[in-house]
Amino acid sequence: MVAAAVNPGGTLGLPAKMSVYQYAVVALCCLINIADGFDVVSLAVAAPVLTREWHVDPALLGAMFSAAAGGLVIGAFVIGPMADRIGRRPVMLGALGTLAVALLASGVAANIWQLFILRTITGIGLGTLVVCLNTTVAEHASEKARNMSLAVLHIGFTMGMMLGSGIAAYALQTSGWRLIFLAAGALNVLTFTLSLFLLGESREFLVRRQAPGDLDRLNRVNRRMEIAELAAMPPRPDRSKDRGAALRVMLSPEMRTQTILVWIASATYAIVGYFLLNWKPTILANAGLSPTVAAASGIITGACGTLGHLAMGAWSRRVGEGRLTTIFFGAGAITLVIFGVQPPVPIALLAMAGITTFFVVGAYTGLFLVSVVMYPQSIQNAGVGFIVGFGRVGAIIGPAIGGFLLSAGLSRMDTYFVFSAIAVIPVVTMYLACRAAGNTPLRSGRMPSGEFDAEPAR
Repeated sequence: MVAAAVNPGGTLGLPAKMSVYQYAVVALCCLINIADGFDVVSLAVAAPVLTREWHVDPALLGAMFSAAAGGLVIGAFVIGPMADRIGRRPVMLGALGTLAVALLASGVAANIWQLFILRTITGIGLGTLVVCLNTTVAEHASEKARNMSLAVLHIGFTMGMMLGSGIAAYALQTSGWRLIFLAAGALNVLTFTLSLFLLGESREFLVRRQAPGDLDRLNRVNRRMEIAELAAMPPRPDRSKDRGAALRVMLSPEMRTQTILVWIASATYAIVGYFLLNWKPTILANAGLSPTVAAASGIITGACGTLGHLAMGAWSRRVGEGRLTTIFFGAGAITLVIFGVQPPVPIALLAMAGITTFFVVGAYTGLFLVSVVMYPQSIQNAGVGFIVGFGRVGAIIGPAIGGFLLSAGLSRMDTYFVFSAIAVIPVVTMYLACRAAGNTPLRSGRMPSGEFDAEPAR
């Protein structure tokens, strides 16, 4: 799920009209995100068959899900930021190449421990791309097209999950679980190859670095974007700002309460969301659905997740970002209970899985919108980044808790009751954050009491 902070400003301007090359880069990033969605879901849809074939204990399988999430943290906070020092193009190409190799190797893994290591490496590659894709789209899209371009990018992840589920439904019926990883690896080979030819270096990075030959590289990109060439490099931007200043503002007395509450909401939301992402096919299979039907459920839930993204975007301005996110969190907790108690009837289970995904994925989009509204322009990037980071911590914990509960012999109803109880936490913390924001000056004015519905910066 991609939600990294972006800076629409930047040192270099963009023309009002998008060039063919700019559209091509946005499409490429969307394709990469489709591949990422496929990569994330690959183990989840393969798990029911793989578990029986290798006699894997649910607790160990949960640890494997968490290993990928742990890799995401490493990629997002260690490898991804290296793009600011060595360039976005080599970092992205390295991540794509690593993903292709790791996924192809996963398709021929001989035991669970090899797959454990490969899933960690896969997570590192995915986490790296989380940092780079949003920034790349923001740098290439015009001001008018930027928001829609980012929306297309985010929907690409859900489309990838749907694609992975569809391929898994075919593979599990014909060739076995290994084909899922081989297909995911092949898709990453395709995105790596296209990136070699389409992806240029970040113009912002070239202006910051200003190494010999960077002016020629910058003008090469400008020509492809139909921007006038430069006779000389612009002045190097000031990089002397204290990196800790944003954190001090977020934790200042005026903003500390809502900041901490939203961090808690992000982490606890991710515990539930990543449990559903990784364990839903296995739980559906345990409830009596065939592994093929359980894998195909991702198509239904993916479509509902796309609707959740769009619904949050369409309704949040009228209802208020914080208020609607709280409502989606609450509805998600209720649907988890319903999913846990209903009888194992395939159509009813699949329908409720889709409804649950609608609210959970919509709430994720709401968190992103709240973070943009909540923080002033000067610290928006850091504010969104911290919220995403705490979500990654929850992504590690959620699958592991699910594996522990299922290994202990808890039923579907008991397991979902536990996670519905956890899902109440973001409901409460987001509601309290909305209340706290009503008494805090943000940006140029005050939030209306009880909701985040100030106009977000563009």
